[in-house]
Amino acid sequence: MNPTIPTPVLVLLSVLLTSAASLAQQDVRTPPPGSPDRQAIMDVMRLDFYSEDAPAAHRNAKGVLFTVRFLKVHGDWALTCVDPVNAAGKEIAEFRWELLHRKAGQWTKANYFDAIRPYPSEESAQDALDMTASTIRKIWRAFPDAPKDIFPELSKQRP
Repeated sequence: MNPTIPTPVLVLLSVLLTSAASLAQQDVRTPPPGSPDRQAIMDVMRLDFYSEDAPAAHRNAKGVLFTVRFLKVHGDWALTCVDPVNAAGKEIAEFRWELLHRKAGQWTKANYFDAIRPYPSEESAQDALDMTASTIRKIWRAFPDAPKDIFPELSKQRP
């Protein structure tokens, strides 16, 4: 006798497996070096050095590289902190944080620094650049859809 599984059960199993795979992809992760997501995110970070010219940033004729201090991706959101360096590893600009959002398959800067303005002092603007606990809370208010698990733990931040 050849046992068969009823079609409705097969359909249900297929839906459950697809849903489980989709949920697994939604966990917070750090894309490994050389991965498509990491390359795309670094291309966006490189835009500052190429007058916002995406094709030029991708070609990277200036050889702008990054030492990645922090990178977390969850779904269509990412947060990174990078040190821009040259091929010899020499720092070429100050470190920078950026919140990114993927829309229609393309990573773009969320421009959190502008979204959480105004800054009452130069010190509070510097705090925003340093991703302090206060800055993180302001970003969460400005971008409520951004997953909290891509941000550094608040307990590790200064108040």
